[in-house]
Amino acid sequence: CVGIGMVIDDFRNHRDDDELRPAAAEIAKAARSPFYIESGLFSGRAGMILHLARRCAAGADPHRDRARLAGQVERLAWHALSYQGHVAFPGESLLRLSMDLATGSAGVLLALVAALDPDRGCLPFLEPQATLTSGPSPGSKPDRSLVHIER
Repeated sequence: CVGIGMVIDDFRNHRDDDELRPAAAEIAKAARSPFYIESGLFSGRAGMILHLARRCAAGADPHRDRARLAGQVERLAWHALSYQGHVAFPGESLLRLSMDLATGSAGVLLALVAALDPDRGCLPFLEPQATLTSGPSPGSKPDRSLVHIER
C-alpha cells in the first residue's frame, strides 16, 4: 500500500486533491505500524522505510516523520539474520534468505540508503519530489545516526 502512497504523495506535490488526502493519511498511518512480518521492499518493513524516507526528504512533517523513520530502521534488526558472517534478510513468507530487490536484502539496502543518504540513495523515479531536480548538497554527508543493526 505504501507504493501507492508514494505515487499519491508525488501527485499531491503537483496538485493537492481533496479525494486523495484521506488515502494519503491512511497510508502514512500504515507506514507507522511497529510490526511487519516481512522485511522486504514490496511487502514489508523496507517499503515502509522507503516511504517514510521520501516523506522526510520532502519535508512534510520532518520532526515526527524522522522519529518514525528512526523507529522503523531500528526495528529492522528484528528481521536481520547472520549469513556467512554478514547480515542478510529473509524473503517472502520467511522461507529462505533472499537477496533480490522486491523481497530481500537488496530492497532492504535500498531503503536504508534512502533513509541514511536521501540525496544519493534511491532508484530513479523513487526519489522524493523535493529532490528530483536538485542533487546532493555540496559537502553533505549521509545521516548514519539512524542505523545500528547487530547480528
